Amino acid sequence: MSSSNSPIVLYDVLPNTDSPSERPYALLPNPWITRLVLKQKNIPFTVKPITVTELRASGPGSFRDRLASSLGAQGRPLIPMIEHNGKLIGDNQTIADYLDKQFPDSPSAFLPEITSRDAAQNQLASSLAWHCARQLRNTIGSGHAELIYEQATAMFDPVQREWMRSDEKIGLPGAMDTFRSMNRADLLASTRGHLAGVFSILSPIPAARIEGLEQDEVPNVIQRPADTYPDQSPRLFLSSPTKPGFADFTVFGWFLFTYIADRRLNEAIWTQSSGAAREWLEKEYNSGQDALKGDHRKPGYWPGDIPLRGVPEWADRMLSLYDNYTRRILDGEVLEGEPKVL
Repeated sequence: MSSSNSPIVLYDVLPNTDSPSERPYALLPNPWITRLVLKQKNIPFTVKPITVTELRASGPGSFRDRLASSLGAQGRPLIPMIEHNGKLIGDNQTIADYLDKQFPDSPSAFLPEITSRDAAQNQLASSLAWHCARQLRNTIGSGHAELIYEQATAMFDPVQREWMRSDEKIGLPGAMDTFRSMNRADLLASTRGHLAGVFSILSPIPAARIEGLEQDEVPNVIQRPADTYPDQSPRLFLSSPTKPGFADFTVFGWFLFTYIADRRLNEAIWTQSSGAAREWLEKEYNSGQDALKGDHRKPGYWPGDIPLRGVPEWADRMLSLYDNYTRRILDGEVLEGEPKVL
């Protein structure tokens, strides 16, 4: 661990200042990534809730002012941010990089089977894991954001909600009208299809197709990672066979976003079979406006019918991590480092 004893402060947004006692207040997906990286590394931290008004403020000492050298003229500070040793660090991947450097004996955020110090010695593996995590972070929200944004922003107080739904915040002219006009069946099918691709890494590896070769002879003929052979235990996480890392935390942040803001939509997206998705379209969303039509009504004909094998089990493992850390927060428990009064 780093020799510094300076406590880490994690900034997260408090959505509703009108009802500040409501828990869980931790809603947005990106701060969850940093929370879980800190828990993975067993680094104590204190959460400091702020509002989007504080986040957007300018002037001396503001977040914008403190990050001015890296934001540029048009940039704006985003959560999560951490403060450590008098320094403000923003962006969850940059935060993970910082923690890997400052706490080299803790598990690597990106290669969690080894320490950050050892990961730094393997530049090829570290680079591949880092860039794969970056790609996943930049794509996992597609579909999710459009499906959940209205429900999630409804949890903000009116002042913050106005900003969260603004074209400036979203970066799209007529953003909310565009989101509302999107066909939910298409969005849901696309989101489930993307998740099926992400979680294919947890699926068993097909037998190597080599003429006249018994499977126990395969390692003598081809070179594959050791955890891909049939006699190995099933892979448990996205980042590594047995330990979660940044890729898991990134995907799990979006699971939690829908879980907190719209439990029925969460089931529609994340359940292995598509039954909950079909029911959500038909009965839950907008009086069935985007219910499946034509051949898509037949089982197996809608692209969203793709099964999400292993996903519910993975989600349960993630909820159970670090002494049920996330599950306890979702249940409203005030854990060490969390604000007792919101």
